[in-house]
Amino acid sequence: MHEKEQLLIGERRSFLKAVQWSYTLVWGEKGISALLFFVLAGLVGPRDFGAVSIATIYVAFLQMFLDQGLAAALIQRTTLEQAHLNAVFWANLILGLGLVLISILFSRQWAAFNHDPQLAAVISVLSFSILLQALSIVQVAVLQREMNFRSLSIRSNVSMVVSGILGVVMAFYGLGVWALVGQQIVRDVVALVLLWRVSSWRPNLRFSWRHLTQLLGFSLPHFVAQLANFFDAQVAAIVLGIFFGPVAVGLYKLAERAMLTVLMMSSSSIHTVSFGQFSRLQNRPVELKQSVLTSVRMSSIMSLPALAGLAMISDQLIANIGSSWGPASDALKVLCIVGVAYIVSGYTSPLLQALGRPQQSAILEWLRTVAGIAVLIVAGLMVRNSDPQYQVLSIAVARLFTTLLLVIPIFIPIFLSVSGISLRDFLDAALPSILASLAVILPVACLHYFLPGESGSRIMLVAEVAIGTVGGMTTLLSVDSQLRSLVWRELVFAKRRICRTS
Repeated sequence: MHEKEQLLIGERRSFLKAVQWSYTLVWGEKGISALLFFVLAGLVGPRDFGAVSIATIYVAFLQMFLDQGLAAALIQRTTLEQAHLNAVFWANLILGLGLVLISILFSRQWAAFNHDPQLAAVISVLSFSILLQALSIVQVAVLQREMNFRSLSIRSNVSMVVSGILGVVMAFYGLGVWALVGQQIVRDVVALVLLWRVSSWRPNLRFSWRHLTQLLGFSLPHFVAQLANFFDAQVAAIVLGIFFGPVAVGLYKLAERAMLTVLMMSSSSIHTVSFGQFSRLQNRPVELKQSVLTSVRMSSIMSLPALAGLAMISDQLIANIGSSWGPASDALKVLCIVGVAYIVSGYTSPLLQALGRPQQSAILEWLRTVAGIAVLIVAGLMVRNSDPQYQVLSIAVARLFTTLLLVIPIFIPIFLSVSGISLRDFLDAALPSILASLAVILPVACLHYFLPGESGSRIMLVAEVAIGTVGGMTTLLSVDSQLRSLVWRELVFAKRRICRTS
């Protein structure tokens, strides 16, 4: 029993250590990316951002056919051989070359479909990122399987800084769309070079169809689910591009990017690490249940107050970026509510996949996607002749409608059933974060009432962030004894490290 307890403690520490490095990766990459995004947004405007977003969606769709769920299969598989890694690498490389050609050949059609001829040239350049991705998939999967998020963190952060500086300089000199394109290409090139330096795995010239087909049983259903996730995430921008053009896409993508940045910085690290952790515990239901509950609790604590705060500061945040972005502020408020549902529902598919049930995950994801597409098309038709502000807001409301009527009633009950978590345990885990969210909303609302600031006031924005952060953190530390103990323990460790170095 003592050895088993020691094993559990060691696994828990390994999981938390991986989460810490994953947070370093995400906070560095997404934090730097968000900062650069808002700086570039102020320099180039909604139309250029919309154009690059439309091109990126096209290229990202083709990139999905590189992986086809094989990276997840490499992570999930209990017994992994060198031949599995070689098979995936060479299959990706050959497929990547073909997808680059396909992307360039059909770029004009996608540009015409979205009412913007300049997209063809943008897509042709961005297509080379497909090949860069093909050379990265296996190494990233190996590092994630080994829980080596430290190396991934260094690679992502350095590539983001280098490419971001270049993008800002290019935008400052008036290169517009090409500043955004250059930033993406340089980011992928630097990330690839660093990845091959930090990864010890190298391919050899052997290829085994047998080993590749061993992975396809898991990877193909996973890929089908990932296709659904892609369309669910991008269909709003696709509908906006087809119906309204690049300006509406740019406005919506800014609001969505702000929400996703907060969501990813707060909880995506836990999601990323949890798949590998759930896979390791797939045959140990008691430990798996505890790990899932811990993941939900951590995600809620990190995400709910942050999304509440983002909704409250949305007007000042958007105004500080630039007056041309004003129509995105109302959509951002609505999307913050959508993000709350994804904190928990986002664990349903990784849990099903970790338990070897990717087919069920694919069915759920496509159910959500098909329903979401239908609602978005209806919303787009209803406001086709309206102003951009109402067009963007209607798409955000359509996303919320799908979330409230489909995602919450279906995904969360399935998640609770598969994980073995009771509703009471679930609510107990989320209660501290709910109270902290209220503690963020109330003081900021009072600040708005008693000190109505001018639109675009940086002082008002800083005050809103400060008072919301203090309210949320104070409440969390007051009501959550586990978090309070963790913070105290980290402070003690930090003090000891300082004493040793001095």
